Amino acid sequence: MSIGSRLTIFNTLLNLIFFYFLSFIFGIDINLSFIILIFGIFIIYYIFNIYNMEKGKYQFSDLLYSFFLNLLLVIVALLVNMKELAFVFIDIFILQNIIKYFLAKFFVKKNNVIIIGKNKESEVIKRIINEKDIYNVVAELNFQEIENIEELVEKYDVERIIITENIIKESLIQKILSVKLKGVKTYNYINFFEKVEEKVLVNRINEEWFLFGRGFNILHDNFQKRLKRIFDFLLAILIFILTFPIMLVSAVIIKLESKGPILFIQERIGLGNKSFKIVKFRSMTVDAEKNGPQWAQKKDNRVTKFGKFMRKTRIDELPQLWNVIKGEMSFIGPRPERKYFIDILEKEIPYYNVRHSVKPGLTGWAQVKYPYGASVEDALRKLEYDLFYIKHQNFIFDIIIIFKTVKTVVFGKGR
Repeated sequence: MSIGSRLTIFNTLLNLIFFYFLSFIFGIDINLSFIILIFGIFIIYYIFNIYNMEKGKYQFSDLLYSFFLNLLLVIVALLVNMKELAFVFIDIFILQNIIKYFLAKFFVKKNNVIIIGKNKESEVIKRIINEKDIYNVVAELNFQEIENIEELVEKYDVERIIITENIIKESLIQKILSVKLKGVKTYNYINFFEKVEEKVLVNRINEEWFLFGRGFNILHDNFQKRLKRIFDFLLAILIFILTFPIMLVSAVIIKLESKGPILFIQERIGLGNKSFKIVKFRSMTVDAEKNGPQWAQKKDNRVTKFGKFMRKTRIDELPQLWNVIKGEMSFIGPRPERKYFIDILEKEIPYYNVRHSVKPGLTGWAQVKYPYGASVEDALRKLEYDLFYIKHQNFIFDIIIIFKTVKTVVFGKGR
C-alpha cells in the first residue's frame, strides 16, 4: 500500500474521531441512526476526494472541494433544523484542512532517487516519476559512473536506487549493496513499476517471481481466508436486504421491457478452475448470442435500454450476492470468465490461469483501475491488476476497492 493510501486511511480515522467528539460536545444523541448518517456522509467525503492523500500534497482545489461540500451539508442540516450538526460540519471543515495540510507538510516529502541504467526502461521510470510527483531523480547513471555512488547517496540524501539493467557485474553489486546496508531502498525495474503503478508487468515476470516474491498471503493464510469469508457473507446479507426493493423494481422493468427471463444464468470458471452458475439480471436481448459467444462491446446493440442503465450502475450484478452467500464468489477478486474465452486467453496471455487461484469477485482491482474492455489486449491489462491484487490482498485493500467501486458507480463509470 502506498504512503498516500496509508495517509488517506489515517486522515479518515482522525476525522472520524473528531466527528465523534464534536458530536458529543454539541450534545447530539449518538444512536444507530446517527452512526448510519455519519457513515453515509463519510462515504460522500471519500467519493469527492476530501480525504485523498494519494498526490502527497495539499492543493487549493482540496480546500475548494471541502468548502463547498461542507457548505452544502451545513445548509441541509439547517433546513432539517439540526443546528448542532451544522456546527459540527463547520468545525470538521476547519479540522479537515488543518489535518490534511500538516499530513502533507510533515509526513510526505519527495524521495530523492538514483536511476542506474540508461535505456528504454529508465525512460519509462522517469515518465512515471514525473506523473507521480513524489520522487525526484537526482542522477541517472550508467555502470561506468557508479564508482562514486556512495558519495552521491550522501550528497543528495538518496532514499531509493532503481536498477533498470538486467545484468550487473559482481563488483558493481558490492557497491550497490554497501549503500543498501546503510538504509537505501533498492529496486529493479519490475519491482519499482509494480510499487508505483500498482500492477504487474505480466510480460516481464517469470516463475521465480511467483516462487520467491513476497506476498500472496491470500493463497495460504487460513486466518485471512476465514476473515474474508465472514466479511463476504455478512456484507452480502446486508446489501441484499438494503437493495431488495431495487432488485424488485428492476425485475419488473426487465419483464415489461423485453421478452425473456428476468435472470441471466451462465456457467463461469471460479476457484481451482471449477465451474459454477453465475446469476445476473438480464441486460441483453434473449437472442444476444445466436451466432455464438462474442465479446461484449462498449456500444453493444444487444443491450436493452434498461440494461444500459443497469450496467452503468452495476445493478445487473446484484443477483450475484447469492453467489457470494453460497461461497462461490467473493466481494473482491478477479471477475469470473467463461471457459470459451479462457481457452483463448490462456493461449495468448502468460499466467492467465493464476486468476483461478482465488475466488472470483463481484468487483476487483482491475475493475476500478481499468476501463471496461473486450479484447485480448484488455484482458492482459486487467490481468496486470489482478496479479497485483492476488499478491497484495489484505482486508484493508478489500475495503479500499469497495469504496473505489462505490465511487465508480456514483460517477457512472461502469460499463
